[in-house]
Amino acid sequence: VTSSLPEALRELLEEELGEECATVADMPDELELIGRDELTDDMLPALASVQQLDLSECTNIHNVGVLGGVRNLCLNECTGVRDVSGLGGVQDLGMYGCTGVEDVSALGEVESLNLSQCTGVRDVSALGKVKTLELCSCTQVSDVSALGTVHTLYLDDCTAVRDVSALGTVHTLSLRNCAG
Repeated sequence: VTSSLPEALRELLEEELGEECATVADMPDELELIGRDELTDDMLPALASVQQLDLSECTNIHNVGVLGGVRNLCLNECTGVRDVSGLGGVQDLGMYGCTGVEDVSALGEVESLNLSQCTGVRDVSALGKVKTLELCSCTQVSDVSALGTVHTLYLDDCTAVRDVSALGTVHTLSLRNCAG
């Protein structure tokens, strides 16, 4: 049985793609729905099978945990997102400017993670296994001692970071405009 898409999502996809998507099986592998405020939480389960999904600037989505099976997920500037506990299985996760996100402890297995300008994030101790980690302008992050095994680490404008002595083995490290 092939599940059909919600009417509002079918209309949005037809407008965006120029073709009809009536069922989940019709969904493309890659999809960009940037700045689509009509996209809501009830539509997200139908998008869970998309492998590369860009929902940047979709401010009316909040419960994104159902997207944990998406391989590459971009939620940049999705300011309504708070809970990311279901996204630990995403390979490449962009969350630039998701200012409502505070707890990122479930994201330790993400391969590439951009949390730049996620100003609510304080504790990054669970992110030591992330290969590429961007924390630029995460002004509440102060303790980065657990990030010594990260391959590429961007801490630009992280003004609360004072001690980077544990980061000696990081392959690529950027510390522009850090106070420490």
